[in-house]
Amino acid sequence: MKKYLFICLMAVVGLVMVSCNSNAPQLNKMTLDLAVEKNQWEYDESVNMYFCHFDVQQLTEDIYNYGEISVSHEYKSGTKDAYQVPLPETSFKMEEVPVNDSVVDVFYYAQHIDYVYGPKYVEIFYTISDFFYPEGFKPDPMLFRLHMTY
Repeated sequence: MKKYLFICLMAVVGLVMVSCNSNAPQLNKMTLDLAVEKNQWEYDESVNMYFCHFDVQQLTEDIYNYGEISVSHEYKSGTKDAYQVPLPETSFKMEEVPVNDSVVDVFYYAQHIDYVYGPKYVEIFYTISDFFYPEGFKPDPMLFRLHMTY
């Protein structure tokens, strides 16, 4: 009799364990490409920097409030050597700027790229140290990756 009672008890315990729902949170991840062409950079005179605005409908209010958002700058896109650098990013550059027909001036600068985000948008900012932008300057085309974990 004890044997049958033990088997029935184990069957009930097994049934209860199988019927329980897991309350473990679901982890979702989404990555979106944010490509900026040279003509899409806009200059803001009030803060002396370039920026590009992206409407991102997937960045909901819930993801904004409870998720994790990060942006990376991708180099060598579309190649096996592609790599990403998380923003904010500061790199040091050298560029030759023609002064007149026979003279080329070399200038060294720090390039800083950063971002802000909110529900439904991401903005990328591009700044050169000392805010010295040669005449006709626009940042190069760039590819950014928006990573959302929620």
